[in-house]
Amino acid sequence: MPPAPSAAPPAKSPVGEARTVSELATDILRKTTSLLLAGPRPAADEQLDLYDQMFARLMPQVGTDVLTELSAALAGVERAPYATARLLAVHPEVRIAAPMLAKAAVLGERDLADFIRTGSQSHLVAIASRRGIGETLTTLLIGRGHPAVRMALAQNLTARLSEDSYRSLFKVAERDEDLAEKLALRTDLPAKLSRAFVTAASEGARARFIKAAPPATRATLQAAPARTAGAAMRAIWDYQQVKTEVAALSRTGKLGDSAVNRFCVTGDFPAVIAALALLCDVSIELIESLMDENRLGDLLLACKAARLSWATTAMLLRGRPGYDVIQAEDVEEARKRFEKLALSEAQWKVRGLKPS
Repeated sequence: MPPAPSAAPPAKSPVGEARTVSELATDILRKTTSLLLAGPRPAADEQLDLYDQMFARLMPQVGTDVLTELSAALAGVERAPYATARLLAVHPEVRIAAPMLAKAAVLGERDLADFIRTGSQSHLVAIASRRGIGETLTTLLIGRGHPAVRMALAQNLTARLSEDSYRSLFKVAERDEDLAEKLALRTDLPAKLSRAFVTAASEGARARFIKAAPPATRATLQAAPARTAGAAMRAIWDYQQVKTEVAALSRTGKLGDSAVNRFCVTGDFPAVIAALALLCDVSIELIESLMDENRLGDLLLACKAARLSWATTAMLLRGRPGYDVIQAEDVEEARKRFEKLALSEAQWKVRGLKPS
């Protein structure tokens, strides 16, 4: 009887083989990274393309700890391999993506805008911490509506925010004492919004805002005279979204008397103000100031210049939030003045008005 065949040697397990491949890839990736960091700065485009190709092959084979190392190393390189930077920046693991999102100079405004539109709150917090981040990106970040992102922007003293962005933050800070305190530490706050905020905020938010403000600013805030309810309310309205909506109506030829009338009926006075400003080709700040009791004559000029009907104008006068109802005889007097106004005269005069 022939002898039994000897047993074949055991095959390597798939797990063991994968581990070996991973270890080899890790070693090559680390050496490649060291080579890049030790090379001439900035590297030539052809070299960067070659690094991108190498990293693209190695990255899928290494663990998250190694990718975190790579992201931290490349984030400080002025001209890092672009494709690699983008791959790391969109990684679902925040600890891998964060260094790139927070620091990588190779990622431009368009790249970051794309990431903001699709990223998680944690990814957006990393972007919000970027040094010197500009108004376009901070506006997008605030528009996503994440509390942690708002807080990160407030704490990033190098971030540049538009007045509309500050309005949005102040509006939330009315009831968010932590955010109010962080905003007070910024040196670029619009003074009029700060004064309006301490008038409109909750007691807790107001107290923490004033306490955290620099001494000179604190004294100004404490000494600021009380403002009307209407002025305080307008100062914290958020025009960011309504300006977009009003501009869209204008582009399609649908911004006119009927649109403003609809805004008045629904009580959407931020949209009323934004629409008047666009129709008159003046600033929102000017139209805001015309809502005060002592500037109703100028408000009539703006309504005439915007080609509003008297019915819409009267609804606007009566509906201004934060003010007492206008008496019937005052409405009638306003109607007579409105009907005497010539369109060309109103359009000329309204452009010469100044905010109060």
